[in-house]
Amino acid sequence: MRILITGGGGLLGRTLVAEAPLGLEVHASQRTSPVPEGARAHVVELSDDRAVEALFAEVRPEVVIHTAYGKDFERDIILATRNVAEACGSTGAAMVHISTDVVFDGEHAPYAEGDPLSPITEYGQRKADAERLVRQLAPGAAIVRTSLIVRTDGQDATVAQLRAGTFPPAFVDELRSPIAAVDLACQLWELATLPRERIAGVWHLAGPEAVSRYTLALLLAHPHGLQDRVTPALNRDFTPRRPCDLRLLTTRADRELATRARPISEALHPPKRG
Repeated sequence: MRILITGGGGLLGRTLVAEAPLGLEVHASQRTSPVPEGARAHVVELSDDRAVEALFAEVRPEVVIHTAYGKDFERDIILATRNVAEACGSTGAAMVHISTDVVFDGEHAPYAEGDPLSPITEYGQRKADAERLVRQLAPGAAIVRTSLIVRTDGQDATVAQLRAGTFPPAFVDELRSPIAAVDLACQLWELATLPRERIAGVWHLAGPEAVSRYTLALLLAHPHGLQDRVTPALNRDFTPRRPCDLRLLTTRADRELATRARPISEALHPPKRG
């Protein structure tokens, strides 16, 4: 099976490459961040429709896992997603599109797969728009909503920011369902290799333990003795408005996938054996 991962140089893309099952032919796109060993790299600007067409013609992917992300929302979310979804729709490739919990307003948690979209931030609105594009252009795609993706090898970006003194105050009243990057990658590989008819629709892949941004920062800081650099803040005092409770229900994944995500506290601090 030929797999194309977009955003192969990002956190999730790199983890997917590292966790790829044996026997798959893995390709990954990149713009600037390099793709790790284990996948064939393709330098592509995903907002360029002709470049995406050429990529699909060269790779001929059977499954595309669309993880690519950037801070230019129009280019990196809307245009890139439109081009990838159109290419999947026209070539028949199955699409696994990575979305976010921020498509919800944070006022009616926990959120199920079928709950209506209700974004209150610009990023959330653009990701909601991207979901609609995928539904329209790549019928049969999987739309995967996840939460905060966390490195558990001690190299999470939060740790680097704490060391540098650049980590912002963390909200004590904002709940998320963080997931270890390796756990999410393993779940995505199981999903991506399911029979085509079982992939379609919305999936929530998130951790089973809800924690505040402040608690998550402390969990990451503790092994490095950086707890005193984590300062609390209140979501309700922040402008512009942010969602305050984005806990996700993972009903479909719990029913249909064998792979389970660990509570984030366990993933970051595994119990000692013996």
